[in-house]
Amino acid sequence: MSSSQGIFCVGVDHHSTSLGVREALASFAGDRWIQHLIEHEGAGEVVFLSTCNRVEIYGRSEQKGPEIMSSLARSMPTDLGSAWKDARGVYLHEGIACWRHLAEVATGLRSMVVGEGEILGQVRQAYAASREAGGTGTSMHSLFQSGLRAARAARAAAGFGRGDASVGRLAAEAMGELLEGKERRPLLLLGSGHTARSFAMVEKEFGNRGILISSRSEDRANALAVEVGASTVPWEHWARAVDSAAVVVSALAGGELTWTECKGSGPELLLDLGVPRTLTALRRAFPQSKWVDLEELARRSEVMPESLGAIHRAEEVLRKHETYFAIQRTARSEKVQAFRG
Repeated sequence: MSSSQGIFCVGVDHHSTSLGVREALASFAGDRWIQHLIEHEGAGEVVFLSTCNRVEIYGRSEQKGPEIMSSLARSMPTDLGSAWKDARGVYLHEGIACWRHLAEVATGLRSMVVGEGEILGQVRQAYAASREAGGTGTSMHSLFQSGLRAARAARAAAGFGRGDASVGRLAAEAMGELLEGKERRPLLLLGSGHTARSFAMVEKEFGNRGILISSRSEDRANALAVEVGASTVPWEHWARAVDSAAVVVSALAGGELTWTECKGSGPELLLDLGVPRTLTALRRAFPQSKWVDLEELARRSEVMPESLGAIHRAEEVLRKHETYFAIQRTARSEKVQAFRG
Protein backbone atom coordinates (compact mmCIF):
# COMPACT_ATOMS: atom_id res chain seq x y z
CA MET A 1 0.00 0.00 0.00
CA SER A 2 1.46 3.41 -0.95
CA SER A 3 1.75 6.17 1.63
CA SER A 4 -1.47 7.85 0.52
CA GLN A 5 -3.68 4.86 -0.21
CA GLY A 6 -6.32 3.86 2.30
CA ILE A 7 -6.68 7.30 3.91
CA PHE A 8 -10.07 8.11 5.41
CA CYS A 9 -11.96 10.53 7.60
CA VAL A 10 -14.92 9.61 9.82
CA GLY A 11 -16.66 12.43 11.61
CA VAL A 12 -19.60 14.57 12.62
CA ASP A 13 -20.07 18.34 12.42
CA HIS A 14 -22.47 21.13 13.27
CA HIS A 15 -24.31 20.86 9.95
CA SER A 16 -26.02 17.54 10.66
CA THR A 17 -25.18 16.43 14.20
CA SER A 18 -26.58 17.99 17.36
CA LEU A 19 -24.35 19.67 19.89
CA GLY A 20 -25.29 17.05 22.48
CA VAL A 21 -23.97 14.22 20.30
CA ARG A 22 -20.80 16.17 19.47
CA GLU A 23 -20.29 16.75 23.18
CA ALA A 24 -20.47 13.01 23.87
CA LEU A 25 -17.95 12.20 21.15
CA ALA A 26 -15.63 15.07 22.12
CA SER A 27 -15.55 13.86 25.71
CA PHE A 28 -14.13 10.55 24.47
CA ALA A 29 -11.79 11.97 21.83
CA GLY A 30 -8.18 12.51 22.72
CA ASP A 31 -4.59 11.46 22.32
CA ARG A 32 -5.00 8.67 24.90
CA TRP A 33 -7.04 6.58 22.41
CA ILE A 34 -4.61 6.81 19.49
CA GLN A 35 -2.42 3.86 20.40
CA HIS A 36 -5.47 1.93 21.61
CA LEU A 37 -7.09 2.10 18.17
CA ILE A 38 -3.86 1.15 16.41
CA GLU A 39 -3.04 -1.74 18.76
CA HIS A 40 -6.58 -3.13 18.40
CA GLU A 41 -6.34 -2.91 14.60
CA GLY A 42 -8.94 -0.20 14.14
CA ALA A 43 -6.59 1.69 11.80
CA GLY A 44 -2.94 1.76 10.88
CA GLU A 45 -2.56 5.46 11.71
CA VAL A 46 -4.87 7.78 13.66
CA VAL A 47 -5.36 11.54 14.10
CA PHE A 48 -8.15 12.98 16.28
CA LEU A 49 -9.53 16.44 15.49
CA SER A 50 -12.00 17.99 17.94
CA THR A 51 -13.15 21.63 17.57
CA CYS A 52 -16.22 23.74 18.28
CA ASN A 53 -17.79 22.55 15.04
CA ARG A 54 -16.63 18.96 14.57
CA VAL A 55 -15.22 15.73 15.96
CA GLU A 56 -13.27 13.70 13.39
CA ILE A 57 -10.96 10.70 13.11
CA TYR A 58 -8.46 10.66 10.26
CA GLY A 59 -6.53 7.51 9.56
CA ARG A 60 -5.21 4.81 7.25
CA SER A 61 -7.00 1.50 6.80
CA GLU A 62 -7.01 -1.49 4.48
CA GLN A 63 -10.79 -1.63 4.88
CA LYS A 64 -13.24 0.08 2.53
CA GLY A 65 -16.57 1.85 2.98
CA PRO A 66 -18.69 0.97 6.04
CA GLU A 67 -16.10 -1.60 7.12
CA ILE A 68 -13.83 1.28 8.12
CA MET A 69 -16.37 2.44 10.69
CA SER A 70 -17.00 -1.15 11.81
CA SER A 71 -13.28 -1.75 12.38
CA LEU A 72 -12.94 1.48 14.33
CA ALA A 73 -15.97 0.71 16.50
CA ARG A 74 -14.70 -2.81 17.28
CA SER A 75 -11.33 -1.48 18.34
CA MET A 76 -12.67 1.33 20.53
CA PRO A 77 -13.41 1.13 24.25
CA THR A 78 -17.05 0.16 24.71
CA ASP A 79 -18.38 3.63 25.57
CA LEU A 80 -16.54 5.31 22.71
CA GLY A 81 -17.60 2.68 20.17
CA SER A 82 -21.24 2.88 21.26
CA ALA A 83 -21.22 6.67 20.99
CA TRP A 84 -19.97 6.53 17.40
CA LYS A 85 -22.40 3.77 16.43
CA ASP A 86 -25.37 5.70 17.82
CA ALA A 87 -24.37 9.09 16.42
CA ARG A 88 -26.50 10.59 13.69
CA GLY A 89 -25.00 12.48 10.79
CA VAL A 90 -21.74 10.52 10.66
CA TYR A 91 -19.87 11.01 7.38
CA LEU A 92 -17.07 9.02 5.76
CA HIS A 93 -14.57 10.30 3.19
CA GLU A 94 -11.96 8.07 1.55
CA GLY A 95 -8.97 8.67 -0.68
CA ILE A 96 -8.94 11.97 -2.55
CA ALA A 97 -12.30 12.91 -0.98
CA CYS A 98 -10.60 12.67 2.43
CA TRP A 99 -7.88 15.06 1.28
CA ARG A 100 -10.47 17.47 -0.11
CA HIS A 101 -12.44 17.44 3.13
CA LEU A 102 -9.37 18.06 5.29
CA ALA A 103 -8.21 20.92 3.07
CA GLU A 104 -11.65 22.57 3.18
CA VAL A 105 -11.83 22.16 6.96
CA ALA A 106 -8.35 23.65 7.47
CA THR A 107 -9.18 26.54 5.13
CA GLY A 108 -12.28 27.39 7.13
CA LEU A 109 -14.77 26.64 4.36
CA ARG A 110 -16.66 24.14 6.54
CA SER A 111 -16.67 26.24 9.70
CA MET A 112 -19.71 27.82 11.29
CA VAL A 113 -18.02 31.17 10.62
CA VAL A 114 -16.53 30.90 7.13
CA GLY A 115 -12.81 31.64 7.13
CA GLU A 116 -12.45 31.51 10.92
CA GLY A 117 -8.93 32.17 12.11
CA GLU A 118 -8.50 29.38 14.64
CA ILE A 119 -9.12 26.24 12.57
CA LEU A 120 -5.79 26.10 10.71
CA GLY A 121 -3.90 26.02 13.98
CA GLN A 122 -6.27 23.44 15.45
CA VAL A 123 -5.67 21.07 12.53
CA ARG A 124 -1.92 21.57 12.81
CA GLN A 125 -2.04 20.90 16.57
CA ALA A 126 -4.15 17.75 16.08
CA TYR A 127 -1.57 16.32 13.70
CA ALA A 128 1.32 17.30 15.98
CA ALA A 129 -0.37 15.71 19.01
CA SER A 130 -0.93 12.46 17.14
CA ARG A 131 2.63 12.44 15.89
CA GLU A 132 3.86 12.93 19.45
CA ALA A 133 1.66 10.02 20.57
CA GLY A 134 3.05 7.75 17.86
CA GLY A 135 -0.13 7.68 15.79
CA THR A 136 1.17 8.96 12.45
CA GLY A 137 3.20 7.48 9.64
CA THR A 138 3.85 8.30 6.01
CA SER A 139 0.13 8.37 5.07
CA MET A 140 -0.93 10.91 7.69
CA HIS A 141 2.23 12.91 7.13
CA SER A 142 1.51 13.15 3.41
CA LEU A 143 -2.18 13.94 3.98
CA PHE A 144 -1.75 16.64 6.60
CA GLN A 145 1.32 18.31 5.13
CA SER A 146 -0.36 18.58 1.74
CA GLY A 147 -3.74 19.61 3.18
CA LEU A 148 -2.25 22.26 5.44
CA ARG A 149 -0.08 23.65 2.64
CA ALA A 150 -3.15 23.91 0.39
CA ALA A 151 -5.19 25.54 3.17
CA ARG A 152 -2.56 28.20 3.80
CA ALA A 153 -2.48 29.07 0.12
CA ALA A 154 -6.28 29.08 -0.16
CA ARG A 155 -6.70 31.30 2.90
CA ALA A 156 -4.17 33.76 1.49
CA ALA A 157 -5.97 33.88 -1.87
CA ALA A 158 -9.35 34.35 -0.19
CA GLY A 159 -8.13 37.00 2.20
CA PHE A 160 -9.11 34.96 5.24
CA GLY A 161 -7.24 36.08 8.31
CA ARG A 162 -7.75 39.78 7.63
CA GLY A 163 -10.00 41.05 10.36
CA ASP A 164 -11.56 38.60 12.80
CA ALA A 165 -13.82 35.87 11.45
CA SER A 166 -14.40 33.85 14.57
CA VAL A 167 -16.92 32.28 16.90
CA GLY A 168 -15.88 34.85 19.49
CA ARG A 169 -16.91 37.77 17.27
CA LEU A 170 -20.17 36.08 16.33
CA ALA A 171 -20.92 35.50 20.01
CA ALA A 172 -20.21 39.12 20.95
CA GLU A 173 -22.47 40.38 18.18
CA ALA A 174 -25.23 37.96 19.21
CA MET A 175 -24.94 39.14 22.81
CA GLY A 176 -25.43 42.73 21.72
CA GLU A 177 -28.62 41.79 19.88
CA LEU A 178 -30.00 39.72 22.75
CA LEU A 179 -29.42 42.32 25.45
CA GLU A 180 -30.72 45.19 23.28
CA GLY A 181 -29.07 47.95 25.24
CA LYS A 182 -29.47 46.31 28.66
CA GLU A 183 -26.62 46.46 31.17
CA ARG A 184 -23.86 43.99 30.34
CA ARG A 185 -21.45 44.99 33.09
CA PRO A 186 -19.75 43.40 34.81
CA LEU A 187 -19.13 40.70 32.23
CA LEU A 188 -17.33 37.58 33.43
CA LEU A 189 -15.28 35.89 30.69
CA LEU A 190 -14.01 32.39 31.45
CA GLY A 191 -11.00 31.39 29.35
CA SER A 192 -8.06 33.13 27.71
CA GLY A 193 -7.54 31.33 24.38
CA HIS A 194 -8.24 32.45 20.81
CA THR A 195 -12.04 32.44 21.14
CA ALA A 196 -11.93 34.30 24.45
CA ARG A 197 -9.54 36.85 22.99
CA SER A 198 -11.63 37.48 19.87
CA PHE A 199 -14.73 37.94 22.05
CA ALA A 200 -12.92 40.34 24.38
CA MET A 201 -11.50 42.36 21.48
CA VAL A 202 -14.99 42.94 20.08
CA GLU A 203 -16.22 44.00 23.51
CA LYS A 204 -13.31 46.43 23.65
CA GLU A 205 -14.42 47.83 20.27
CA PHE A 206 -17.90 48.27 21.69
CA GLY A 207 -16.44 50.21 24.62
CA ASN A 208 -17.21 47.69 27.35
CA ARG A 209 -14.67 48.26 30.11
CA GLY A 210 -16.44 46.16 32.71
CA ILE A 211 -14.83 42.84 31.80
CA LEU A 212 -13.56 40.33 34.35
CA ILE A 213 -11.37 37.51 33.03
CA SER A 214 -10.79 34.22 34.84
CA SER A 215 -8.73 31.39 33.38
CA ARG A 216 -6.93 28.26 34.46
CA SER A 217 -3.82 29.90 32.97
CA GLU A 218 -3.09 32.93 35.16
CA ASP A 219 -0.36 34.24 32.84
CA ARG A 220 -2.61 34.17 29.75
CA ALA A 221 -5.48 35.76 31.69
CA ASN A 222 -3.21 38.61 32.82
CA ALA A 223 -1.89 39.15 29.29
CA LEU A 224 -5.39 39.27 27.80
CA ALA A 225 -6.60 41.60 30.55
CA VAL A 226 -3.80 44.05 29.78
CA GLU A 227 -4.58 43.88 26.06
CA VAL A 228 -8.29 44.68 26.42
CA GLY A 229 -8.25 46.82 29.55
CA ALA A 230 -9.96 44.24 31.76
CA SER A 231 -9.48 42.95 35.29
CA THR A 232 -8.69 39.40 36.34
CA VAL A 233 -10.28 37.06 38.84
CA PRO A 234 -8.19 34.16 40.24
CA TRP A 235 -9.47 30.86 38.87
CA GLU A 236 -10.32 29.54 42.33
CA HIS A 237 -12.68 32.53 42.81
CA TRP A 238 -14.53 32.51 39.48
CA ALA A 239 -17.74 31.20 41.10
CA ARG A 240 -17.85 34.17 43.47
CA ALA A 241 -17.64 36.56 40.52
CA VAL A 242 -20.83 35.06 39.05
CA ASP A 243 -22.82 36.68 41.89
CA SER A 244 -22.17 40.18 40.55
CA ALA A 245 -21.99 39.37 36.82
CA ALA A 246 -24.68 40.54 34.39
CA VAL A 247 -23.25 38.21 31.73
CA VAL A 248 -21.16 35.04 32.00
CA VAL A 249 -19.33 33.90 28.87
CA SER A 250 -17.41 30.63 28.77
CA ALA A 251 -14.79 29.95 26.10
CA LEU A 252 -13.37 26.97 27.99
CA ALA A 253 -12.73 23.39 26.96
CA GLY A 254 -12.92 20.38 29.22
CA GLY A 255 -16.57 19.93 30.07
CA GLU A 256 -19.03 21.15 32.66
CA LEU A 257 -17.94 23.36 35.51
CA THR A 258 -19.24 22.32 38.92
CA TRP A 259 -21.66 24.77 40.51
CA THR A 260 -22.94 24.60 44.08
CA GLU A 261 -23.49 28.27 44.91
CA CYS A 262 -26.80 29.94 44.11
CA LYS A 263 -27.28 33.54 45.20
CA GLY A 264 -29.58 36.21 43.84
CA SER A 265 -31.43 36.13 40.53
CA GLY A 266 -28.34 35.25 38.52
CA PRO A 267 -26.88 36.73 35.32
CA GLU A 268 -29.01 38.20 32.58
CA LEU A 269 -27.24 36.03 29.97
CA LEU A 270 -25.22 32.79 29.95
CA LEU A 271 -23.18 32.36 26.78
CA ASP A 272 -21.48 28.95 26.45
CA LEU A 273 -18.96 28.45 23.64
CA GLY A 274 -17.57 25.12 24.87
CA VAL A 275 -17.74 21.62 23.40
CA PRO A 276 -18.57 19.91 25.68
CA ARG A 277 -20.60 22.77 27.18
CA THR A 278 -19.33 24.17 30.47
CA LEU A 279 -22.19 26.27 31.89
CA THR A 280 -25.04 23.76 32.01
CA ALA A 281 -24.96 23.61 35.82
CA LEU A 282 -25.37 27.40 35.96
CA ARG A 283 -28.22 27.15 33.49
CA ARG A 284 -30.02 24.76 35.81
CA ALA A 285 -29.38 27.06 38.78
CA PHE A 286 -30.57 30.18 36.94
CA PRO A 287 -33.35 29.05 34.56
CA GLN A 288 -34.53 32.64 34.08
CA SER A 289 -31.21 33.66 32.48
CA LYS A 290 -31.09 33.89 28.71
CA TRP A 291 -29.04 31.03 27.24
CA VAL A 292 -26.92 30.85 24.09
CA ASP A 293 -24.67 27.98 23.04
CA LEU A 294 -22.96 27.00 19.80
CA GLU A 295 -26.13 25.42 18.45
CA GLU A 296 -27.95 28.71 18.84
CA LEU A 297 -25.04 30.61 17.29
CA ALA A 298 -25.09 28.26 14.31
CA ARG A 299 -28.69 29.27 13.64
CA ARG A 300 -27.59 32.88 13.61
CA SER A 301 -24.64 32.43 11.24
CA GLU A 302 -24.94 32.62 7.47
CA VAL A 303 -22.73 33.19 4.47
CA MET A 304 -22.90 36.86 3.51
CA PRO A 305 -22.94 37.80 -0.20
CA GLU A 306 -19.56 39.54 0.07
CA SER A 307 -18.04 36.25 1.25
CA LEU A 308 -18.93 34.36 -1.91
CA GLY A 309 -16.04 35.79 -3.93
CA ALA A 310 -13.54 34.84 -1.23
CA ILE A 311 -14.97 31.32 -1.05
CA HIS A 312 -14.65 30.95 -4.83
CA ARG A 313 -10.99 32.07 -4.77
CA ALA A 314 -10.21 29.60 -1.98
CA GLU A 315 -11.90 26.74 -3.84
CA GLU A 316 -9.91 27.49 -7.01
CA VAL A 317 -6.64 27.18 -5.10
CA LEU A 318 -7.74 23.95 -3.41
CA ARG A 319 -8.64 22.39 -6.76
CA LYS A 320 -5.10 22.99 -8.03
CA HIS A 321 -3.53 21.48 -4.90
CA GLU A 322 -5.93 18.54 -5.09
CA THR A 323 -4.60 17.79 -8.56
CA TYR A 324 -1.02 17.90 -7.26
CA PHE A 325 -1.89 15.50 -4.44
CA ALA A 326 -3.68 13.10 -6.79
CA ILE A 327 -0.73 13.07 -9.21
CA GLN A 328 1.73 12.40 -6.39
CA ARG A 329 -0.53 9.68 -5.04
CA THR A 330 -0.67 7.96 -8.43
CA ALA A 331 3.09 8.26 -8.88
CA ARG A 332 3.77 6.68 -5.51
CA SER A 333 1.37 3.83 -6.25
CA GLU A 334 3.03 3.13 -9.60
CA LYS A 335 6.47 3.06 -7.99
CA VAL A 336 5.27 0.58 -5.39
CA GLN A 337 3.70 -1.65 -8.05
CA ALA A 338 6.88 -1.52 -10.14
CA PHE A 339 8.99 -2.47 -7.13
CA ARG A 340 6.71 -5.39 -6.26
CA GLY A 341 6.57 -6.52 -9.86
